[in-house]
Amino acid sequence: MKFYYQPYSYCWKLGFVTLLTTLSLLVGCSQKASVPETGEMTSLTGTIVEIDDHGNAVTDLNIAPFTERGWKLEDTLEATFATGQKIQIKFVENYGDVPEGDYLGRFSTSTHQFKIAINMGNIAESLKLESNSKVVLQKVASPSTN
Repeated sequence: MKFYYQPYSYCWKLGFVTLLTTLSLLVGCSQKASVPETGEMTSLTGTIVEIDDHGNAVTDLNIAPFTERGWKLEDTLEATFATGQKIQIKFVENYGDVPEGDYLGRFSTSTHQFKIAINMGNIAESLKLESNSKVVLQKVASPSTN
């Protein structure tokens, strides 16, 4: 008896299993990528860790959660503080990117922590903010253009 087909049969099975495994991984990855945003990904909770010398609210937030959510410079965010106050802030690079007296949020160039501020003002005094209080950020949907 000659069994010439056995080596080819083994290769065929191995190739088929490899193909199925690869397809399963690709389908799994594509499904994971297309999952819609959940409530957890639309808002971001942090803590005010310090009120700096200028009255800015320094948070414990860094850039990673912002980029994970697709938030970028010039986005408008809503900040909700532990006191229940809500304000809209512009996510900017520099204080001067908003008019004097406007709310803004930016990353410190030295500590890389997210700060919430008023351009040329004292947000902590204005809103009675304190260290160790929570803040929730959420992106404000931009108006659709038709």
